[in-house]
Amino acid sequence: MSQSLTRRRFFEGAAALGALAALSGCSPKVSEDKSEDLADTGEAPEIEAINLDEYEVKHSWCYMCGPAKTLCSTLCYLNPEGRWVHVEGNPVAGNNWGYGCKSLCAKGNSAMQTLYNPARIEYPMRRTGEKGEGKFERCTWEEAIEGIAAKLQEIKDQHGPEALALWSPQECKFVMQLGRRFLNVFGSPNYMHSAICQTQITSSRELSIGTKADTYPYQLNKTKLLVNWGVNGENADMNNNVDKANPYRRFEAMDNGLQFIDIRPMLDPLATHASVWVPVRPGTDGALALSILNVLIEEDLYDHDFCENWCNGFDKLAEHVKQFPPSWAAPITGISEEKITEVARMMGTIKPMGIMYGNSAGDQSNDGNWTCICINLIAAITGNLDVPGGGGAGMKMPEELFDCSKINKIPTLSDRLPACDEDTAAGLAPSRSKLVAPEFPRWWQNPETWAYTKFFVDPTSAANRGIQSVLTGKPFPLRAVFAHGTNPLSQTRQPKLVAEALKKLDFYFVMDTAWNPSCDYADYVLPACTRYEDSCQIGSRNMPEGTFIGIEQQIAEPLGESRSDWRIYLDLAVKLGFGEDFWNGDLDELLRAQLEPTGFTLEELREKGYVFVERTDGAKPMEPTYQNYEELFEKLPNGKVQCYNEIIGGMPNNREDGTLGFLPEYSGPPEGIAETPEIAKEYPLIFTDVHAHRLSVHSYFGNLPYMRERNRLPWVKINPATAQQYGIEDGDWMKIESPHGWVKMVAEYFEGISPEVVMGKRGWWQDCEELGEPGYECFDGGSEVNNLYDATIENFDGFHSAMAKQTLVKISKWEG
Repeated sequence: MSQSLTRRRFFEGAAALGALAALSGCSPKVSEDKSEDLADTGEAPEIEAINLDEYEVKHSWCYMCGPAKTLCSTLCYLNPEGRWVHVEGNPVAGNNWGYGCKSLCAKGNSAMQTLYNPARIEYPMRRTGEKGEGKFERCTWEEAIEGIAAKLQEIKDQHGPEALALWSPQECKFVMQLGRRFLNVFGSPNYMHSAICQTQITSSRELSIGTKADTYPYQLNKTKLLVNWGVNGENADMNNNVDKANPYRRFEAMDNGLQFIDIRPMLDPLATHASVWVPVRPGTDGALALSILNVLIEEDLYDHDFCENWCNGFDKLAEHVKQFPPSWAAPITGISEEKITEVARMMGTIKPMGIMYGNSAGDQSNDGNWTCICINLIAAITGNLDVPGGGGAGMKMPEELFDCSKINKIPTLSDRLPACDEDTAAGLAPSRSKLVAPEFPRWWQNPETWAYTKFFVDPTSAANRGIQSVLTGKPFPLRAVFAHGTNPLSQTRQPKLVAEALKKLDFYFVMDTAWNPSCDYADYVLPACTRYEDSCQIGSRNMPEGTFIGIEQQIAEPLGESRSDWRIYLDLAVKLGFGEDFWNGDLDELLRAQLEPTGFTLEELREKGYVFVERTDGAKPMEPTYQNYEELFEKLPNGKVQCYNEIIGGMPNNREDGTLGFLPEYSGPPEGIAETPEIAKEYPLIFTDVHAHRLSVHSYFGNLPYMRERNRLPWVKINPATAQQYGIEDGDWMKIESPHGWVKMVAEYFEGISPEVVMGKRGWWQDCEELGEPGYECFDGGSEVNNLYDATIENFDGFHSAMAKQTLVKISKWEG
């Protein structure tokens, strides 16, 4: 059957998807040589129809939520000239709402433009000027690998292997697995994680309710109350098949009677459908959670049987939270006593309840660990763990139809890390004494005791604290850093401090697809190709309908001399003399080892792109064993939920300048209306930013026309009433100044945000040549919101190193 489509048909089809497509910002398109700004004409121009049956189709995993994720399987259409012009979801891969789905989000529909982007780095570059000048000369790959390897060996000989750190971007398999393997064999524990995102949330959950329990509802169709606490699903989860409460599933559940509470500072699209919206002041979620615990216990809305049998120290928690009634929390959070009480009563009486909590609720506030623990305790004491429709309790999937146990899993060889005398003396796991900035306390980073699940087996340092060691020398200065697929001047707090450290750093090298601002400080810059220019990653998925496996098929030759991100570690390992641990430089051998249990060969999979084996045995998902608390909590002290936390209580914090408490504490943001009223006199508004956005992946993709034409200027959401007090009209440039720095951004009127809050987005450094849109500086006077935030190490979370993304600001119309 012929498939013909025009750009107009695509837009008409997208419109027909209704509210859900509107949430995603999704408009499927056919790539054109010349990008057109639809806003100029109001409608898409007619173009000649194309027949997709005449096009070659290749398979790839989508690149657009991160360069090494295998969330969405895609079909990529190449025209007769070999140019990639169209992409759609693979209907047999179970993307988005499941088997049969072909939709992609806005980012996914823009994937072609990453391949043909004029901002791509094409050749290895070597610095010739001073750091920060941006003066470079072209060199060969052989010269670059030789120079980098020689410098790393020199630093290892002079300062020890721990002087090398790898700066990680978001969750990224080639850095998390191959990069860590390289570090471990080299002898350094200093994998520098951002101290943002899932690892922070997960660690707090494991501290409180264990490694096997969850508050997230795995059977949303049975949930009666969903609490969305700080998750911006309309931005992060549009096509995320892993998210059991993504927008599609949530709307479906609402049709069946689901109520949900949305706790976020801004009325994002999903929040408009909530039963209750709770616009908590940014950074005060911990106070809100403590007051909810107070109401639940004081009004006897907790599950007595569960608390008596499965809670460690419930009586101590009950006594402790008496000091946090709604009357205490209201002036801190900006939420009325009545609203706090209403929400707490809903949580205590509507069952089953699931709680999904995310980036604004704990992993980006300086008391984030206790905030996350409190949220977990709310789910636990109300009896909502491991019950149908409550937290966890997912259906048991039928067995895989072929063995995928090794797919996308590369052993990191953490046992190669040397055990130092300091480790032995302190009872630490090997090399933990050599962490430059422990993201989690050294004692906790022990796979034999607590840190034994997938996120925590290997040691980690916190990136911001780690780079500050270059300036402070404490506990020792890093000498070499590899920033792989990340822009440190947009990833973390205080870019000017980071730039100062990069100038002082002995050796810094970068690998990326585009020249990011930190490249100006590098000794070498290496060109990365996109995943569409090589064939390096396999992904798999098991579904009720069958089992799927797919590999990236190469769509185009690498641009210039760019190389795959996966191969750099093999090249360096071979040059440094430990190639045997890296398949002697042959990545295909790594892939063959992953495929061996499946029965498929690498050559077969590369030829086909993917294989889907349909389930014909009649097996269906099965009900699990519910309320299996003995197994869920078996690793916790006394085999119980830690209301009184005997894991961390009385133990050293990650800075080793104090001890952690047994019971939840609230400290609040470094600058807050209630917390620092003297600062609020000069800086009366609260500033924060969105963590993920549907038109970018963190600070990347502002250089893609499809993304930028809908996201042209560095915006900040502001309530019209607030803006007008300062003479700022919708669309005006405005100056935003905090105690730490200042930026300029464009006012975007939005009534669904508190008059005391303004909210922006980070990462505006990329220009878009096709649309003539500039990039904006990462320092004061530019548009990088990280300039506004505090970077005082003593203010970071004492357990998982989270940093506040809230501050106080003053605003004015920008007249520059």
